[in-house]
Amino acid sequence: MELTLTTPALIFSTISLLLLAYTSRFLALANLIRSLHNQVNKSFEKENILTPQIENLKLRVKIIKNMQLIGIISLFFCVLSMLLIFLNQMFLAKFIFAGSLILLMISLALSAIEINISIKALNIELSNCVGDQCKLVK
Repeated sequence: MELTLTTPALIFSTISLLLLAYTSRFLALANLIRSLHNQVNKSFEKENILTPQIENLKLRVKIIKNMQLIGIISLFFCVLSMLLIFLNQMFLAKFIFAGSLILLMISLALSAIEINISIKALNIELSNCVGDQCKLVK
């Protein structure tokens, strides 16, 4: 396989979009945490549904942090491989680029795990729903 300067450059848009999506998820999660924190402070009788939600959110924050960190390291490796190609260090460039791809796959796997956990969070929220009448926490 021939590795040219354009090969790692193709990943730039992908990683940039992923980091944007990860940041968006993090901001949405931060807003949800603030909302749940306000609910906990206002109403202690709803603790049975809020406690598992808060535990779920703590785990999701850790996963999103790791997704972002690994995505950033992947981008760094991608840039490093481009620099090595420019310096005509092809063997090392291929090795670093492969590392970048592996890190990107790990970041995507963490994203899939986080999505699964967020679905569990929605199920916790919907656990108060019976038929057409939902008693949503407000």
